[in-house]
Amino acid sequence: MAQWAASRPPIALRGVLSSKTLADMSRFGSSKVLVAWAGLNPMPQESGEYKGKSRISKMGNSAMRKALYMPAIVAMKWNSAVKAVKTRLEAGHKTGKVVVCAAMKKRLQLANGELKSGCPFNAEICLAR
Repeated sequence: MAQWAASRPPIALRGVLSSKTLADMSRFGSSKVLVAWAGLNPMPQESGEYKGKSRISKMGNSAMRKALYMPAIVAMKWNSAVKAVKTRLEAGHKTGKVVVCAAMKKRLQLANGELKSGCPFNAEICLAR
């Protein structure tokens, strides 16, 4: 994992993944589990008939969320996959914080996919849907 993290550009998750914040991403079965571990999964705010807005759970690793923030901001400008998420959410009139949290989640999912597959990021594969 250290070799993978060192090969990433500075705007990627090198600082996050080379730190002791995340010891071994292979221990997570899926990216959903990893996202929940980071506390970026949505948590509905409901009670009886009251249905509030969903927020991120924040039940996971706060250091990971803090470390993902700036790389997500940069990725919204330069990473085509994250930029597509940003465009889609902004078209749906989502607020800035929602867009940033979605970018953090997407960046974490992309890093997990790169580590599990052993292949570098390829925008054509990611955007082929």
